[in-house]
Amino acid sequence: MILNTMKKAFLFAALAFVGALNSLESNAQCTSDFDFGTETLGVSPNPELGEQFEPGVVGMPYEDVLHILLPQYVLDIDSTLPFSPTTPLDSVSLATITLVDLSDTLVTTTLDAVGLGVTCNNNGDSGNPCSFLGGNQYCAALTGIPTVQGSYRVDISVNGWVTVFGFPFSQEQVFGSFVIDLGEEGCTDATALNYNPAAVVDDGSCILDTCFGDVNGDNSVTVGDLLEILAEFGCTEGCTTDISGDGLTTVADLLELLSVFGSSCA
Repeated sequence: MILNTMKKAFLFAALAFVGALNSLESNAQCTSDFDFGTETLGVSPNPELGEQFEPGVVGMPYEDVLHILLPQYVLDIDSTLPFSPTTPLDSVSLATITLVDLSDTLVTTTLDAVGLGVTCNNNGDSGNPCSFLGGNQYCAALTGIPTVQGSYRVDISVNGWVTVFGFPFSQEQVFGSFVIDLGEEGCTDATALNYNPAAVVDDGSCILDTCFGDVNGDNSVTVGDLLEILAEFGCTEGCTTDISGDGLTTVADLLELLSVFGSSCA
């Protein structure tokens, strides 16, 4: 019983992620209040939409929330499965979870080894806070203080359970859809002079090699640059203040400068 749709894969991976990590110590308690609209199943953040967990800075408190909407019926997961429209999805359980280092996929670790933990919220549906039933929304708070730098893929092995002719039936799946980036604060612009490849959170410190509108070379666009353009206004050849790229110093250059006036590249 293979779930072929990526959206469904992300959902089951998210549920396994929540269940797997509740054994790690964390005091945060999330609220299952994400607006999934009219959807019957979903996950947020959603890797299918290019969303991932917020990046974390080593040595700094971290918090993010994973929201999951679980469908009531199996066919809401995959309409091609050989079940009746009223066959319920019983539950989801974790088999294993592994973090794979994306810089060397032969290296693996665990969430607790990088300083993170998760607290489940199953809305009190059962005594086990990580038991997730069909037709409900759940969440998990991912918190901690990261201790290790790296970009990690979360590989999750999960069992989905349904009842077939009165007997429980499960199918194991392995998903690798979520990514967690842990690193430093710094410049994340690869074109900047001070680009920091270990930075996962931009701190606004990037220094660019060129500064558009800066004609006097002081790494900012101020009155000094305006005066330079006015001094050369009307130039038609060899113009040093041509910032519009037309070979002339005209009103076009003044308008370009005014559009970035006050900016700084430092």
